[in-house]
Amino acid sequence: MTTDLDHDDVSLSTHPVEEVVQDYEWFHTMLGVIGNVAFFVGSVFFLFESLKTAGVWLFIVGSFGMLIGSLGRIAVRRARRRRQDS
Repeated sequence: MTTDLDHDDVSLSTHPVEEVVQDYEWFHTMLGVIGNVAFFVGSVFFLFESLKTAGVWLFIVGSFGMLIGSLGRIAVRRARRRRQDS
């Protein structure tokens, strides 16, 4: 008995979340860059007493951006490995 669904087609299909992660890989890189810039500017802000609070917030925003960027890059790598192993 044959079906319209071929085994090879199933192995090549990806989860919709994986497709979004791969399609927007550039977004993860940009989050990392924005995070690095926020860290740098926050570091400069620590040199001035009146800007220390803003510096703290830039560190928080920067670390969050870098975290999301790194998690996105990990997701892209895992999806690529799955496709290569298929």
